[in-house]
Amino acid sequence: MSTENRTALHRVSACLRATMNCGSNVFRLPPFTVMIDAASSDPLRNYAIPDDGAEPGEAGIAVLVAFFAATGRTARLEYIPDLAPAVLPCLQSHGFTAERLLPLMTCTRATLAPVPDLPDVEWLMAERAADLEAAARLQNEAHGGGETTTADIERLRHAVRAGGGVALARAAGSGEPLGSGLYAPPHDGVTEIAAIGVRPSARRRGIGGGVAALLAARAMDRGIAFPFLMTAREEAAWRTYRRIGFADCGTMLHIAR
Repeated sequence: MSTENRTALHRVSACLRATMNCGSNVFRLPPFTVMIDAASSDPLRNYAIPDDGAEPGEAGIAVLVAFFAATGRTARLEYIPDLAPAVLPCLQSHGFTAERLLPLMTCTRATLAPVPDLPDVEWLMAERAADLEAAARLQNEAHGGGETTTADIERLRHAVRAGGGVALARAAGSGEPLGSGLYAPPHDGVTEIAAIGVRPSARRRGIGGGVAALLAARAMDRGIAFPFLMTAREEAAWRTYRRIGFADCGTMLHIAR
């Protein structure tokens, strides 16, 4: 791995740790930072990230497992394995198994395609309460979540207040939400583009790619030099992000016990 790529991954890792507290409780269990969402036991909202270069040993993993058990959450981590290679063997010895290895992708102003001009689709950055609620409901529907809660909407409000942004694609005229996503509050010029979802009836129209392009462009307009996202390589979304100018820059491991 080149020095440039490793530096970029360190910046991504630092951003992920810095933005874990988007409406959640964050704890330090050295060498881990742990996020516990008080409003949800969804494993995707409750996980740990090791420090870069962490060497936790058997005792460190045991403490982490006990902490997750005490909070009633699944013991789970999301991190860049190339930056903490000593962590994986310790996790495996405590019964952790990999869920998936996801490509990290980024773009530049020069590579990013423009937001598409789709018939009868309007694009906006959601800031009003009604638009943030529509975005939260759309994301839950797109990702098979349950009923939208106040906590779901508050997470988006918190992201906007803290310097992030929420995008919404909707049908012109009727205002029906079609797609949504967000970029997280930035850290040191880096932000994660996440939670991109498209209503099932509106898929295969370029809306997901358009939401990603809008988020990346708006983030860069605000001085964020390094937007990144992650998605499964075998999914159509990966090919979509490639088409709009994103390229692989590393990998992210999701692993749980």
